[in-house]
This record gives sequence, C-alpha cells and structure tokens, in this order.
Amino acid sequence: MRRKSNDYFKLLEQQVEFCLKASDFLVEVLADYSADNIAQQQIKMHDIEHKADELHHNIVIKLSREFITPIDQADILRLAQIIDDVTDALDEVTLNMYMFHVDSIPEATSILAEKVNQCVRAFKDAIIELKNYKKPERLRQLLIKVNNFESEADAVYIKAIYETFSLDAGIKNILGIKAVYDSLEKCCDLCEDAADVIEQIIMKN
Repeated sequence: MRRKSNDYFKLLEQQVEFCLKASDFLVEVLADYSADNIAQQQIKMHDIEHKADELHHNIVIKLSREFITPIDQADILRLAQIIDDVTDALDEVTLNMYMFHVDSIPEATSILAEKVNQCVRAFKDAIIELKNYKKPERLRQLLIKVNNFESEADAVYIKAIYETFSLDAGIKNILGIKAVYDSLEKCCDLCEDAADVIEQIIMKN
C-alpha cells in the first residue's frame, strides 16, 4: 500500500497559527503592561514558543522521510524555519522585558506591537493562500501587504528608537526597551524574508 504523503501546506498553516497566537498575546501584554505580571506572562509566551518548536521539529522529521513534496523541499524547510524564527522573536520580547526588569514601557511599544500583529496576520493569510501558488494573483497581493506592514513597522521602530534615546530614563530601562523594539522589528523583517521565499516559489513554478 502506498504511504500517504504529508500535507505540507496544512502543516505550515498550523505552524503559522502559533505566530499569530504569540503576536495576539503580546498585544494583550503590552496594552496593559505590568512589571509585576511579566514573569508569569513570559512563562505563558514560552509555552506557545515551545509548542511551535515541537511542530517545527515534526515538520523537519517528516521532510527527511519524504521523497516527493508539492514544492521544493528546501523551500518548505526555509519557510518552516522562518515561521519558527518569528515565534522565537515574539518570545524574545517578553523574555527581554523579564530579563531587563523593564518597569514601564513607552506608548510606542504597544503601537509597534500592533504593527507587528498586522504583519503577522498578513503573513498567515499568505501561508494559507500558498497552496494556490500556481494561480498567484491573490497570493502576490498578500505578499505586498506583508511588505507594506513591514515598512510601516520600520517607520514606527525608527521613531521609537529615536525617542527612547531622547528620554532621561535609567540605563536599565533604556536597554530593555531597545531590546524589546529590536525583537519586534525582527519579527517583521522575518515575515518579509518569508514573503521573498514565497515569491521565489511562485517564480520557480
């Protein structure tokens, strides 16, 4: 009996769900930030990241045993890795807040988190649409949205960094906030990297 092949499009969709879950939770954390709660919130975020890691590992194992895949195996691996990296970067945000003992956050922190959330949502939609790569009109529109949200997030990030270093605040909080901003900006950069991989998949096929 022929072994049933894995649905890698569905597996990638399941994986990107963890990105969105982490991003949604982060928006919630930053909307009503409390230094007293961040330790428990970091545990919850890390649990999301751990479950995402397990799925990523599972996808890699499945690919190692597969001979035929719907798109290039290397492209699936690259996408799976980038999706995992996005969740890792979101986990880094709460981890940095915990490690740096961030007492309070500027308004720009939650604004940037909202931009990241928009970028992740557009990225998730693109992953869901990936199965239609041979008819890529809608997929390409979603990739444009990812790139647009990344550009918007970049603008917020640049202004936020400028304002952070204009503050007369303690060095601990400044370093912590910068680490938070860097992790958030990294999320959008990774989404843009994934959009580039998807565009390459369209061109190959």
